[in-house]
Amino acid sequence: YVLVPLCLLNMLLALAGCSGDSAPAPTTSPASGSQSTAAGQAPNAATATPAPPEPPAKTAAASSQTPIQGTGRPQHFRFSSKLEGSGIDFVQLSGNAPEKPFPAANGTGCGILDVDQDGRPDVYFACGAKFPLRPTARGPLDRLYRNLGSWKFQDVSAAAGIGKPGYSCGIAVGDLNSDGFDDVYVTRFGPNQCWISQGDGTYIEQASELGIDSPEWGTSAAIADLNDDGLADIYVCNYGQWTWDTNQFCGDPVRGIRMFCSPTHVPPQPDILYQNSGSGFTDASEVVGIRGNSGRGQGVLVADVDGDTQADIYVANDIHPNFLFVGENGRFVEIGEVSGTAFDHLGRAQAGMGLATADIDRNGTLDLFVTNYQAEHNALYSNLGKRAFLEVGLSVVPEGSLPWVGWGTSLTDFDLDGWPDLIVTNGHTDDTLAELGREGEYAQPAALWKNDGGRFVLSGPAGDYFQSPHVGRGLATADFDLDGDMDVVICHQDAAPALLSNETPDPQQLARHVTLRLIGRRSHRGAIPATLQLQVQPVQTAILHAGGSYLSSSQPIAVLTASEADAEKLPPVQIRWPDGSETTVDGLSTGRAYTILQSSDGTQEPLLYLIP
Repeated sequence: YVLVPLCLLNMLLALAGCSGDSAPAPTTSPASGSQSTAAGQAPNAATATPAPPEPPAKTAAASSQTPIQGTGRPQHFRFSSKLEGSGIDFVQLSGNAPEKPFPAANGTGCGILDVDQDGRPDVYFACGAKFPLRPTARGPLDRLYRNLGSWKFQDVSAAAGIGKPGYSCGIAVGDLNSDGFDDVYVTRFGPNQCWISQGDGTYIEQASELGIDSPEWGTSAAIADLNDDGLADIYVCNYGQWTWDTNQFCGDPVRGIRMFCSPTHVPPQPDILYQNSGSGFTDASEVVGIRGNSGRGQGVLVADVDGDTQADIYVANDIHPNFLFVGENGRFVEIGEVSGTAFDHLGRAQAGMGLATADIDRNGTLDLFVTNYQAEHNALYSNLGKRAFLEVGLSVVPEGSLPWVGWGTSLTDFDLDGWPDLIVTNGHTDDTLAELGREGEYAQPAALWKNDGGRFVLSGPAGDYFQSPHVGRGLATADFDLDGDMDVVICHQDAAPALLSNETPDPQQLARHVTLRLIGRRSHRGAIPATLQLQVQPVQTAILHAGGSYLSSSQPIAVLTASEADAEKLPPVQIRWPDGSETTVDGLSTGRAYTILQSSDGTQEPLLYLIP
C-alpha cells in the first residue's frame, strides 16, 4: 500500500466520483389487546371495552428481570453527558396528544454525517409535528448541528437550508451522487425528502426530482449499493396505512382515557427499494424481489450477513415476521423464516424495532440483534453459517430486556477490548399507563451490556444518564471527540437528546486501537458492506453497514484493537470489499486513524491516508 498526502487524496477522490400477517405475539405494541371505536366517535360501554391488564405471568417475569443500575454490579463503562453547553438546543416533538395519533408512539431518530468533510461527525435530528398535519403549520423543524470540536456544536440548519414542515421519522446518510459529500434521506409520514449536499455546507431538497418522494409512512431507511453497479441505492421501510380520520379509540371508554392502539389496527405497507441509475432513481422493488412482502417495517440494516460479499437486507417488523433478504446477483430472496431470523425461539413474531449486527462471539460470522416490546425479550440470532441462525437472546443476553420497550441499539466495542458491547435505549409508548392501571413505566432506563467472551453481562452504573429513566427512541454512535472510542447520541420523546462521551477506555486501551475509514473506487465510495478482519485468534471482525439501530444512522467507520497492551503495530487486516476483491493491509500504527482508498481495479494495493 502507499501512504499519500491529503492534497493528492482529495484529487483522487474527486476523480473517483443520496406475506401475510402471522398471529400476534403475546404482548403487542404500542397497546396490546385494545378494543376500539371508530375515529371521532364518542366512546361508550356499548361500542368499546377497556384494554385488559397484562397477564400475571408476564408481569412477574418483567418484575424479576428489572435491571439494577446501582450497587452490586461491576462498573464496566463510564459515560458523561456533554449536552449542557454543547450548543445543541433541539427538543424533539413526537406529536403525542389526547387523541393518541399512532405515528407519535414511534417517535423519531437522528443521523451522523460530515457536512464539511473536516473529519468531525455532525448530527441531523428528525423532528415530528402535531396532528392533524397541515402543510403551512408553523412549528419545530429538523435540525442540523455542525461539530466544532471539544464538544461544541453550531446549529447550521438555516444556513444549510434544511427543514420543511411535516412529520420526519428516520434519517439515512450516504453519498447518493458520488461527489464525496454526505447526502441525507429523511423518511416521513407523507412524502419523504432527500437533501443533496452542494459541497459548500448547503443542501437542496430533490426527492421529487429524483423520484424518491414516497408518499407512504416511511420509517427507517438505508443507503448502500444494493446491486454492485457502483451507485448508491435506497431501501425504505414503510409502516402502515393510518390517517387522522381513521384514528381509532383504544383504552378505557368509561373514563375516556385513551392509549395508543395495537399495531394490528394498522394494515402494513410494503417497503420500497429505489435503484440508482446515475441520473435518478426507479422503484425496483418488484424487479429485485421484495415487493410481495409487507410487515410494518421499523428497522433496516444492510450488511454482508452471509459472507458472500453481496449486500443483504435485514428488516425488523412490528408484530410480523422479520425479513432477511439475501443478495443474489442484483436480486433478493427472502429467507427470514427458513433462516431462523423471523421469529423468537418459540416461533412467535415480535414487535421488532431496532437492529444491530456484529460478530458477537468472534467466530467470523455476523450475528443479528433485534429490540422488542415489554415482556418480549430482545432477540439475538446467532449465525451458524450457511444462512442458518439460532435465536439465543434469553441465554446470551439473560437479563435486562423483558421489563422494557427497546428501540435504538448498537453493538459497539465501547471499552476497546476487541469484543462488541451492547447498548439499548428504552421507553414505553404510552404515558397513560398509570391512569389505566397497566403494568409498565413510560420513562425507562437505557441499558448497557459488556460482552464477556460472547455472552452479555448487564453493566452497573455507567454515568448519571443511565441512572435516570428516559423515553428513548433513536440512537446513533460516532467518535465525536476523535479520541478513538465511540460516543453516543440518543433521541427522546418530547425532550432534548442525550449526548454521551465515552470515557471507558484508559489511555493504554486507547493507544491499542486503529480507526479505519474505507472509500471504494471499484465499489461504491461508501464501501458498504465491506468486512474487515484482524488476523488474530479468535478473529476480530469489523464491518461497514448501512442503517441499523432505529430510525437512525451511525458514523460508518471501523475500529480494531490490538490484543497486546504495548503493541505499536496492528496485525494484518484483511479487507473484503463489496465488489468481491480482497486486500490485506499490514503494519498499521496503533493509536491512529486511517482512510483506506481502494485501488481503481480492485487488485492493486490500496492508498492509505494517515489522519493527523
